[in-house]
Amino acid sequence: MPTNEGVSVVPEMSTDSRVRVFRRTLTSIEDFAGMEVDAYVVITRNYAVVCDTLLCPEDAAVMMQEVAQDIVGRQLLVVNSHADWDHAWGNAHFTGQYAAPILAHNHGLARMRAKETRLTLADYQSHYPVFRNVQLTPATLTFSQELTIHGGDLSIKLLPAPGHHRDHIAAWLPEVRLLLAFDAVEKPLPCIENAEAVPSMFDTLERFLALQPDRVLCSHGKTTSPALVRENLAYLHEIEQGCRKFLRKLHPTLEELAQAADLIAYPLDSVIKNASEPVDSTFYSSAHNANVRYMFEWLMM
Repeated sequence: MPTNEGVSVVPEMSTDSRVRVFRRTLTSIEDFAGMEVDAYVVITRNYAVVCDTLLCPEDAAVMMQEVAQDIVGRQLLVVNSHADWDHAWGNAHFTGQYAAPILAHNHGLARMRAKETRLTLADYQSHYPVFRNVQLTPATLTFSQELTIHGGDLSIKLLPAPGHHRDHIAAWLPEVRLLLAFDAVEKPLPCIENAEAVPSMFDTLERFLALQPDRVLCSHGKTTSPALVRENLAYLHEIEQGCRKFLRKLHPTLEELAQAADLIAYPLDSVIKNASEPVDSTFYSSAHNANVRYMFEWLMM
C-alpha cells in the first residue's frame, strides 16, 4: 500500500502485526534506479523501535506517520543497522521535535563522522534532490558487543554482524524467531566489504544459521525465507573453492583480478540461474566480481 512517492508499507512481509515493513523504491536516482531497500518498525509493549531510517528525513517521517497511533505511550528508539546512505541518512528526523535515542555499533558512529561520508553526501546532494534535507546525524548510544532491548512482550537482541561492513549489526527477535538481517544477507548474493572482511562474512552467516530463525528479513531481496542464509553461505563457499583451485596452479596479477570472476569461470549468470525475479545485472555483476576478488586477496594474505 503506497504511502507516498517512493515509500510503501509491505504488510505481506510480516506475519506479526508488531513488525511493520517499509520499502523505499529508488525512482529519482538514476544511478540506482529500481533499487529497493526495506526498513522496519517493531512495536513492543514498552517501545517503538525504528530499525533503519532509509534515505532521508522525509522517508523516516512517512514511517512515523504510518505508526503514529502505535507510538503513543511508548518510548521511541532508533536503530541503525549500519551507516550506509540507504539505511541511516534519515536519522535527522529524530532530532528536535521528534528526538529519540539512536543506537548503532561503535564503528557506525565513526563512519557517520568520517570525511568520506561528508564528501559522499555533498556529491549526492549536488546530483539528487531527494538528499537535499539530509543532515548526517550520528548515533547517540553505541555498543560493541551485544545489546538487548527488553520490550516487555518482545526482546530485540542487537548482534554485531560484520562482513558487509565493520559496523553492521543484525536484530534477533527470539520470541517470534525472526531475524532482521539487513545487508548481511542479500538476494541474490551478499556484498563483502573488502578482503579483510571475508572471514567475518562467513562467521556472521554461520551465526545466523545457528539461531535457526523461522523467518529472515533482509534489506534487499523481497524474501522472508531462512533458506537465503544458507544460499548466501553456499555461494561464498563456491567462490572460495574456485579461488583455491585456481591458486593451486598460479597467483593472479592485479590486472587479472580486475576480472576475478572470469578466472574461476563463475559468471553472474551462473550465480543467478535459478533466480525467480529479475536481477540488476549491472550492480550484482560488479558486486560478484568484487566478492571473488576479495576472496582471492584474502586467500593470498
